Amino acid sequence: MMFVTTAALLLGLTVYARTDVAPPTVTVNLAEPPEQRWTVLLKVFDLSFLKKAAADVIDTTVPKWVHHAIKPVVMALEKYIPQPYAGEIRGMASQFGGSLSDVIILNFAYEISAFCTSIVAQDTNGHVYHGRNLDYPHPVLRNLTVNIIFLKDGETLEEAENFEDAVMRLSKIPIITEVYYIVGGLQPGEGAVITRDRSGPADIWPLDPVTGGWYRVETNFDHWLPPPGRDHRREAAIKALNATGQDHINMKTLYQILSVYPVCNRGTVYTTIMSAEKTEKYTTLVRPQGCLKSS
Repeated sequence: MMFVTTAALLLGLTVYARTDVAPPTVTVNLAEPPEQRWTVLLKVFDLSFLKKAAADVIDTTVPKWVHHAIKPVVMALEKYIPQPYAGEIRGMASQFGGSLSDVIILNFAYEISAFCTSIVAQDTNGHVYHGRNLDYPHPVLRNLTVNIIFLKDGETLEEAENFEDAVMRLSKIPIITEVYYIVGGLQPGEGAVITRDRSGPADIWPLDPVTGGWYRVETNFDHWLPPPGRDHRREAAIKALNATGQDHINMKTLYQILSVYPVCNRGTVYTTIMSAEKTEKYTTLVRPQGCLKSS
């Protein structure tokens, strides 16, 4: 009865899209040369559509001055972007009929305009669940979303031995931009938000179920600081998690929490729900119209 009441409460806070749909899935083989590994996208997307979508994102997001500023990067790609990423960029430009500038600029477009909400949570039996919304101001991406399975010699995560090792590797390896990593593991307590600087961790915020920290919510702002007054995603997610309760958190209720407005909003492209313990239940659903605030 409690579950039914909680679900009804959450459903009453948002207007759902008519039909959420699963995107296609492709496998990227990391054993292939970087220049060739992304051709698998042409199995599920029309080349002319990819070109048109890329042009739309670039023209509506990236300032004109960036096109000029990117010229030195194009001229000396490997100097600024290490392998295998430089090879992947060259391959995409060649296979998809674009330019090096366009592929590089598309990465800037993501940095400028992408937002997301991620949650890692543990139920009372010690099972850890992980969910994420991607918000992006380009509706065309709803037709470009794809699940990608990365494999190398039939495996992934070939170096990390366990959750703690994975967290340390994600925390310490130098990267080219500041990010948040949200990680969920197999065992109770194995969940964390890693706030990254380019050279190392600014903060590691683990689950702490013993003292009541059975979930962590990360949007696009450091968790120890208040978000901007216009952004209420964190507040809404925390309210929905508390209303659901640790006794009732699971993959279904986590999807409902990520469907609450404005956690899910007009710009939400997709929602992903997963658990490292139950990989067969991994689910991504595209939100054809996002979510609208109920009247």
